[in-house]
Amino acid sequence: MLSPDVENILEIQKKRSLREEQLKEKILKSVKEKINNYANFGQTNCIYTIPNFIIGEIPFKLEAMNKFLVKKLKSDGLYIINISLQHIYISWNIKDIQKAMEEKSKKNKIKSEKEDLNNYSAFVNYSKKTF
Repeated sequence: MLSPDVENILEIQKKRSLREEQLKEKILKSVKEKINNYANFGQTNCIYTIPNFIIGEIPFKLEAMNKFLVKKLKSDGLYIINISLQHIYISWNIKDIQKAMEEKSKKNKIKSEKEDLNNYSAFVNYSKKTF
């Protein structure tokens, strides 16, 4: 059993982690609202600037926030270019989305090939064919 002091410290860490996740989701929602606003005005891309801080929120690291946003937006199917830690180019143009899908399928193919090479039985089968 943990001492009350350690339990208090763990509780603080849990609350901070929860607040960090809520902040990430809040900023992601802000990005998606910006995309919707631009799309309503006929635009097909925008640049999102990650704020250095948000008043009333816990401090966060730009690098971690950038990685989170890029990963989430790419998984949503948008075309993303990481301009800097603070700036992200976002496109929902059909041509860009097709390009993103092609890149994703290439990465998946390469990943699949690497998994096959790492698979012991694939290696054994390969060595049997060549020797």
